[in-house]
Amino acid sequence: MQPLKLTMTAFGPYKERETIDFEKLGDHKLFVISGNTGAGKTTIFDGICFALFGSASGTDRDNHAMLRSDFADDDTHTSVELTFELNQRTYRIFRQLGHQKQGNKSKTGDRIELYEIRTDKEVPCVDRQNVSDVDKKVEELLGLTEDQFKQIVMLPQGEFRKLLTSKTENKEAILRRLFKTESYQEMNERLKMKKDAAEENYRRIAQTRDMYIQNIPAHLPERENSLLFQVITEDYYNSHQIIAGLEEEVAFYEERIQIDDAHYKKAYNMHDEKQTTFHKAQMINQKFTIRDEKRKQ
Repeated sequence: MQPLKLTMTAFGPYKERETIDFEKLGDHKLFVISGNTGAGKTTIFDGICFALFGSASGTDRDNHAMLRSDFADDDTHTSVELTFELNQRTYRIFRQLGHQKQGNKSKTGDRIELYEIRTDKEVPCVDRQNVSDVDKKVEELLGLTEDQFKQIVMLPQGEFRKLLTSKTENKEAILRRLFKTESYQEMNERLKMKKDAAEENYRRIAQTRDMYIQNIPAHLPERENSLLFQVITEDYYNSHQIIAGLEEEVAFYEERIQIDDAHYKKAYNMHDEKQTTFHKAQMINQKFTIRDEKRKQ
């Protein structure tokens, strides 16, 4: 963000309207604000912060009553207008502080505006020119909260240490928003979610595997010299040992299947032969029965 023009009215030590034209600096990016104590040096920073966020640059001047000039006329409202450039766009923000006029019971004069200055006109940046919408839009444009802006952009006297002494989480939030690394944080969170899901899936599969291993004795008869049963009776074993044992069991039972199948086919053929012999004998018996009946007749 580059300030272009700052106009303060009845603000701090400035009784009348004071305008600071930063555009006169031209290409000079480094400059000094100097003056006697109480001349209003810090008030310039207060004016920029007040225009953007509605508060002074330092915590010791957050009271709005201290922002209004003690010398201002009762009919003059305290206000700050800041024109600034951001991402090759120009914006104007105006913030007027309401005050209680003599004879009135309540404060009046609160006003706030935020516009983007284009070639031929000013375009409102928000649908409603109120404090909440403007503050939200300013934070969105700058990419910084009020506290973060004061800590890394506006470092008033005696408060620069806040960034250095702030908590690690606060520093991370400041640097993350400053260097636009939210996408990397989101990527990290998504990868963590996938990692957690993969770990949960692994735990579920491991539980199912362990359940199957524990149920092996209930489904397979124990054989003498069986590698599988030797493994599962040990205190420690791994999946590769279980798989090797199961493969041995598969080979054993496949061989048993072939042997039993051969026995079955042999028994079936014998049964078929006997059944054929039986049917032949039955037919002969039927013929003897028919013969005997005919003899009787």
